Amino acid sequence: MAHLWFTGTMDPSIDPQPNPWKDLKNKVGLTVRTMSFEGPMTTVFTRSDDDQLNQKGIDFINKCSANMCTTCYKMDVVPRMYGYVDFGLSMVENALHNATHNEEGIIGIIEKDLVGRELESVLYLAKAYYTIARKLHLKNDITVAMQFQHLGHIIYYDSSEAKPQVLVDNPNGILTDAEGKTSPLPQFRDIKYVPTDDILDQLKDHIYILFGIGLSRN
Repeated sequence: MAHLWFTGTMDPSIDPQPNPWKDLKNKVGLTVRTMSFEGPMTTVFTRSDDDQLNQKGIDFINKCSANMCTTCYKMDVVPRMYGYVDFGLSMVENALHNATHNEEGIIGIIEKDLVGRELESVLYLAKAYYTIARKLHLKNDITVAMQFQHLGHIIYYDSSEAKPQVLVDNPNGILTDAEGKTSPLPQFRDIKYVPTDDILDQLKDHIYILFGIGLSRN
């Protein structure tokens, strides 16, 4: 989101007021580039009745998108939030299915596994999705969530040994290159959820790149 703010601030057609970032761009040149490690989707484009305004918004989004990327490791659910709702709910269904054969239930299993570990974020994430699964009548919230998307490229790792794949998240077709053509790269949301018997191990995909040996193995 900071990337969009910086880019808009430096564009006089969007922000005509003087500011330090605009001055720096005019003096020495300034390009904003951002990389997100396992981050969620942050952008929603909503069309209006004004075609010119719509095009201006699309052009701005593509200007930002040209210098952005996000990593996604294996079945990490966080980069699929919030737009790829089916993926997250499939993970919840997997977790609940596994928990039906354990008297402690899914939350009890997770809390027991996390004793003595610094993985509170994983517990929070699991509880959040568990809550969503119990309240599927919140259709309006899910409809809003499905409008979110990633900008730029997604660098996807199928495993710690696999070569990274470059993907795009373009469900509404607004992301294009400098010539106005849509990318031929594979779509991020075409990667489907793969069920597992060890949901806790799968939840740790979110922190694999940042902790432990991570991608430094290769």
